[in-house]
Amino acid sequence: WSLYGAMRSAAQIISYEIPVALSIIAVIMLTSTMSMQGIIQYQSGLIWGFLPNWLIFNNPFTFVAFFIFFISGIAECNRTPFDIPEAESELVAGAFTEYSGMRYAFFFLSEYANMFVVAGVAATAFLGGWQSPIPGLFNSPAWGLWWFMSKTMFLIFVMIWFRWTFPRLRVDQLMSVCWKGFTPIALVNIFGVGIWYLTLG
Repeated sequence: WSLYGAMRSAAQIISYEIPVALSIIAVIMLTSTMSMQGIIQYQSGLIWGFLPNWLIFNNPFTFVAFFIFFISGIAECNRTPFDIPEAESELVAGAFTEYSGMRYAFFFLSEYANMFVVAGVAATAFLGGWQSPIPGLFNSPAWGLWWFMSKTMFLIFVMIWFRWTFPRLRVDQLMSVCWKGFTPIALVNIFGVGIWYLTLG
């Protein structure tokens, strides 16, 4: 069981790194910077007069990039419905079958830490980071920490909600979603972001 679980885990992580990277490339193309601070500053102000200028609202292609990044991030965290490497009904505990005690607990603690990282990067790249949804109001450093933590915790709540809502995918379905769905869409999405930037940017 440990070998099967480890092979599934390696295949899943390597596969879903690609759509995650392609989604972030779309953000870097649009903002022209790799700095987290620069990406957040790009998202200041309003768009269409009433929406915050967060990248999730900026154009249709960045919304697609957010969706792909977030779902692929959940897959990288091994959260249900993507918890194939440790599917209890198939592999007992997967790659962690031989572990017990604190070593076993640290593996799962690292998964929750990974969830926080994925949610934090998504909040920074697509949801304005520490910026207030109402430009000009509640923008002090203390409020910035509050907004960032609120956005991050909301995304973590969505991950936990997914866990109790959707059934687990089969391993072939998991790979098909990545290689036949997310990766081609993310590639086309990069071209879409480039065209949007050149014509309307």
